Amino acid sequence: MPVEPVVELRDGWESLVRAWARRRGEQVHSEDGALYLETKAGGPSGPRLTVDISPAAGSLVVAVTDGTLVPPDRLAPTAAAATAWNAHEVTPAAVLGDARSDEPLLSAVLALPLVAHLSVTGFAATLDQLLDRAVRLLRECHDLGFVLRSDDDLAARG
Repeated sequence: MPVEPVVELRDGWESLVRAWARRRGEQVHSEDGALYLETKAGGPSGPRLTVDISPAAGSLVVAVTDGTLVPPDRLAPTAAAATAWNAHEVTPAAVLGDARSDEPLLSAVLALPLVAHLSVTGFAATLDQLLDRAVRLLRECHDLGFVLRSDDDLAARG
């Protein structure tokens, strides 16, 4: 069986992203040096996610979100849930923020070193696993952020 060639992310990340998107049947869009696409995770009935991929500070940063903005009344509890995720799970990292909105966006973020070498199959497996973990991160942080904010919980503590 022939060995699949590997590509350094620094020079080959765009072709790897496009190959992954083709495998998933999704279109890739570009904006300001980044590539992004929308895809489903966990099969046809899974959630629709936006995947944004761009090089930054020696890393290839992959951010996955479901597009749900976190309103001010859920910001502190969602941040607490994200901190708990980061302490327990480590990767992907839960990140709150969005430069394009007043309300932050919860994202699952993975940084891969640009000096890393991956095959098309290895890159696809890495991003597929990221999508699965991102679904769990987003669900747990959104759910816990909502639960922690509950007025009933606050009244019971009083």
